[in-house]
Amino acid sequence: MLSVQTVIAGRLHTNCYIVTDQETKEAAIIDPGGNAGDILNAVHGEGLTVRHILLTHGHFDHVLALEEVKNATGAKVVAHQAEELEADVYVKHGDVLPFGAAVFEVLHTPGHTPGSVCYRIETLLFTGDTLFEDDCGRCDLPGGDYDAMLGSLRLLALLDGDYTVYPGHDVSTTLSRERGHNRNMLEALRKG
Repeated sequence: MLSVQTVIAGRLHTNCYIVTDQETKEAAIIDPGGNAGDILNAVHGEGLTVRHILLTHGHFDHVLALEEVKNATGAKVVAHQAEELEADVYVKHGDVLPFGAAVFEVLHTPGHTPGSVCYRIETLLFTGDTLFEDDCGRCDLPGGDYDAMLGSLRLLALLDGDYTVYPGHDVSTTLSRERGHNRNMLEALRKG
């Protein structure tokens, strides 16, 4: 059984997620954007073994605590090969990372940055700054591309079934809700 704990990190209130396989006590940390002490306290307080630090993209507000968390846990850093990040493991669309009895699947979702990714595991979808409740990530920063974002949102919209969406900022939502309410996703489906 998987559990998800959220640590709100840094001045931009980035959601750092700690995903835990409750049976094995194996954990993955997604986007350590600050507050390394809070992240590490959560991990150590539960007696977790962190195998991977999964990065959705390389913007500073998602990686500020990366070095400290990596040094404290010995976890391997995972990032998309198109992102300008130092990582131990570079991934591409469709790659899988074993995690307890399940796997994280990598979905390449460019638009916010060229190497933005989402991670899917069971009925959970970690979307970084690609998909938010009723919105998508900014495309006006260096490397941003709104047409690519629409392609990524269409990819997510067409996934089979429903998922709990854990975005890089703000509140969680569901993919089924976003399919019906998110203006960017609706535009992506119209243009698809």
